[in-house]
Amino acid sequence: MIFPSMTTKISSRFFCTLSLTFFASSSMATNINDDEYSTAFYKAINDSSHSSAINTRMVRISETLLNANYLDGSLGEGANGKYDKDPFIRFDAFDCTTYVEAVLAGAMSASTQEFMPNLMKLRYKNGNISFVERNHFPSADWIPNNQDKLTDITADIAGDSLLIAETVIDKTAWYKKMNKSRLNCQDNSSLTCDSQLAQLQNEGSAFTPEATTLPYVPLTAVYLGINKDSWSDINYPLLDSIPSGSIINMVRPNWNLTKWIGTNMNVSHQSIAIRKEGQLYLRHASQTHKKVTDEDFITYFSKYLAGSSLKGFNVQILNP
Repeated sequence: MIFPSMTTKISSRFFCTLSLTFFASSSMATNINDDEYSTAFYKAINDSSHSSAINTRMVRISETLLNANYLDGSLGEGANGKYDKDPFIRFDAFDCTTYVEAVLAGAMSASTQEFMPNLMKLRYKNGNISFVERNHFPSADWIPNNQDKLTDITADIAGDSLLIAETVIDKTAWYKKMNKSRLNCQDNSSLTCDSQLAQLQNEGSAFTPEATTLPYVPLTAVYLGINKDSWSDINYPLLDSIPSGSIINMVRPNWNLTKWIGTNMNVSHQSIAIRKEGQLYLRHASQTHKKVTDEDFITYFSKYLAGSSLKGFNVQILNP
């Protein structure tokens, strides 16, 4: 497990949930497939808008973006953004959170005209487009600020096995850890770049450390009789209760990242549960595979049984 330096983009899968929010985006040009993906995506919104089944819309819309590139920090506040002028949306490249947001916003939309407003409502607190209003931290921002759109069903899935992840999110310390690479300045040595960084950090100083909690299904409730990296049985009834189209948040309780980003976290990755022919998959923007892909649910989480900080997952569904 290699942690990123403070002067480069986040490149590790376990850091996906902050890849949009901490580092400047790559100079990678828009892929020629952007139009192809966007056309299929918007068509799926229109074709599935008549369906009242949320999970059906989630599955159809998410499928149109399969094989799109994985790219950390590809999106921002648009050309008029104060600190991050990357585009609001592109369809050829995603990180884990921007992929989940795009699919959710598409499923929420009865027409293509509703997509961008819904995306902004998901990505920003109260829909206010600003770097400091962006839902940077899943357990402190993204999940609680979207509970008017989502429902947490983790307790229903976990039953008596339910556990609670607790940590303190220190946003002020997180802002202080930012450096000029966040701003993507043309000249990092310029006074303008120094001033802009100071201004961003000053805005971040308004936050106070926030205690957050997040319920999760422990992996020990899925993999029964765990012995190091093996197990004796799988709790299939539990897996069968996870709805297709639900949002799966990978939980690392009180994950100590203060040395690298100034604060602890509870969530490292986000994905969508998809059921195909009775088998459960995770559909996500994968840093490992460098694209949006489907991975077998059981196989994916089995990699985290022996000594990993990833202890389980939280489950959210989109409200009708």
